[in-house]
Amino acid sequence: MVLRRWHAFVGPEASGIDNSVTLTLGAVGGLAAHRLSRHELSKTHELVLDGLAGDLWGGAWANNTRACARWYERSGQTGRDHLAFAAAHLHPVVCAWIDRRDRSDAAVWAATHYGYLLAATVVIRAWPRHRRPLGVLTTVGGVALDRALGSSGAAPWFAPVFYLKLLLGHASAARWSDADLTAPPDLAARR
Repeated sequence: MVLRRWHAFVGPEASGIDNSVTLTLGAVGGLAAHRLSRHELSKTHELVLDGLAGDLWGGAWANNTRACARWYERSGQTGRDHLAFAAAHLHPVVCAWIDRRDRSDAAVWAATHYGYLLAATVVIRAWPRHRRPLGVLTTVGGVALDRALGSSGAAPWFAPVFYLKLLLGHASAARWSDADLTAPPDLAARR
């Protein structure tokens, strides 16, 4: 049951290395997140931030693997499916909640990042032939947006990892050619 759920998340073609690196980066991200904070955090904030980082850091690797990209680009997946996946990532709200004592614009910051994520996902999925350059451009745009807004004090690493996972990886599968994404599983494994 657990293995089936894991494969439904990272793709059934994920290799042992894919899985190991995903879990390792998730653990490292989770352990390091609050240590990278520029603010003093409560124990509750540390735990929440560590969980958020584990998901994002492990997910940034997983969503950029061939197995995961092939899984989410398989036949039957729609732009709506990709948008629903992005919409479930309320991580900017969590960061804003942690930052709220140190930042007066926390709600605006969160809404701007979340809105950008959703809009960028829609744009990428609307033009699938251009998904690769759009994935790169929207990821860079998200990081630039974060710099313009001012990075999270609690999670200065947030925007690059968030957009790497959700735009470069999940929404666009920018690292992989159409041939990589559509080859039969045995041919994809040989590439």
